[in-house]
Amino acid sequence: MQLDKSSFTRPGVKNAALEELIRENSTSVTYPAKRVFLEPGMEPPGVYYIVDGRTRHYMIGADGTEKILYTLSAGWFYGETPCSLGEPTGLFSKAEVKTQINIIPHNTYEKLLDTNKMFRDAILESYSNKMLILRHEIENLTFNSCKNRLKRLFCSTADTDRLIEDKWYGLKVQYTQYELSTIVGGARVTISKLINELCDESFIRILNRSTQVSAEKYKEFVEKRY
Repeated sequence: MQLDKSSFTRPGVKNAALEELIRENSTSVTYPAKRVFLEPGMEPPGVYYIVDGRTRHYMIGADGTEKILYTLSAGWFYGETPCSLGEPTGLFSKAEVKTQINIIPHNTYEKLLDTNKMFRDAILESYSNKMLILRHEIENLTFNSCKNRLKRLFCSTADTDRLIEDKWYGLKVQYTQYELSTIVGGARVTISKLINELCDESFIRILNRSTQVSAEKYKEFVEKRY
């Protein structure tokens, strides 16, 4: 099943040797929460590696509608495409929380790609994961109802390693209704109605403003789809 291929999933176990290589060949910056550090038309100073924190990468339509492409956390690269193509970014990039990033300069990035297999493999994995994210996003928007997109989002970010009260999974990321609407592509009033429906159906519950997914409903949803 592919529910773990969401834009909110960490990319796996961090590689200490890779991080040391990046640290030696980059400049460290820290952005406060909610800081927009890239906008469309800007040329990134290099390729970004997220050491700690979380970033949001999104587009804004002419009517002000926001669409999130990725939300990336520690261990992800960002900016490979504009760096490789020599073009400015087409997205807004914002630190969701206080975020530490290592920026690898363009020339250093190209040299590491040519000379270091570990680095090259990590970049290819980053590209591939993002391609999967976009593929699943197209599938999601094309074939799934707004309610099922919401279910899928909750299931894709469920922390299945920890069971609460033997019945519930917490979420790795908690969302506002605005964030949910921009991710699944629905109006906020629609999202609010669907959240109430999912609570009534015991698919989710909300305790102290934190959403949890029913372990039983999670299993049913995954088995039904896959």
